[in-house]
Amino acid sequence: MAKNKINSGAIVAIPLNYGFGYMYAKVVNLCDFSEIDLSSMFHFVIYTNNYITNDVKDFDVKKFENSIPFTGGLYVMDLEPVVKKKIWLNVGEATLRSYEKIVPDFRGFGSKVFAVHKYEKDANSWNYFEKGSPIKRIRATYDEVKHIENSTCLSHDLIEKRLSMEFLYRNGKTIKDFYGLEDWEDLVVYNNMLYTIPFNEVPDRIKGKAMLW
Repeated sequence: MAKNKINSGAIVAIPLNYGFGYMYAKVVNLCDFSEIDLSSMFHFVIYTNNYITNDVKDFDVKKFENSIPFTGGLYVMDLEPVVKKKIWLNVGEATLRSYEKIVPDFRGFGSKVFAVHKYEKDANSWNYFEKGSPIKRIRATYDEVKHIENSTCLSHDLIEKRLSMEFLYRNGKTIKDFYGLEDWEDLVVYNNMLYTIPFNEVPDRIKGKAMLW
């Protein structure tokens, strides 16, 4: 039965686009692991695993825990209301892995493109921030940040779109057969995906940490 309270380690069922099924993710409240007070900032991230079921009732926590990581910590803007409204379902809990018990670094970029919306493809410089606070940005090379997630905090519908695109991409499907890739909502998550190394390929020792491989 779905649970109501969201703590670090809670597992949520996320509906993918186009009826692809449900992908599952562990929730991490960064306030639990932060050295500074993040309560007034965005502080929920999710770590998805490459585990999908057609129906939530088929969820198996052991299969979830034994599946490989799918994405790094994705900032979620509206986690609590989405779970409260049962758009995402809280289906259980699992033990956090060591790299999930830290406040990860988050990637950013600079661009000289004159536009309202800018994407990683437009980047001419890279940076990241530490400890969950975006106030201080640290300059970096792309090679130092290509394996950490973008600092954009996404609404639940954009998270669903990002995961669905990555599902298609990893299964060799043509994303343009499903998404127009013309509006900013498509392009922001599409570029996030393209410019991020698949999380299962990242060594555990540098998961969530900006550094050279």
